[in-house]
Amino acid sequence: GEKVVEKSLSLFGGIIGSFCLETVVTETLEFKVFEISARIVAGTNPYITGSPYSDLIEPNLSTGRRIAQEIKYAAKHDQLGDILS
Repeated sequence: GEKVVEKSLSLFGGIIGSFCLETVVTETLEFKVFEISARIVAGTNPYITGSPYSDLIEPNLSTGRRIAQEIKYAAKHDQLGDILS
């Protein structure tokens, strides 16, 4: 996963927005990324009311609502150009 982010930074300045790294774990507990989905997919939001990770920000926060919060924040602080491509 870290290599995907590093490579995207060197190629085109990074990935903006939600993305999912489709991953499997081998018998020797190695993580292998086999696909990148540059959108919200089941892997990025498997819980209707958010996930244990989004609960750290706000209980029952879905991925869509989290994105909406970020867009509203950027608009309020004149930073839309930093988050939109």
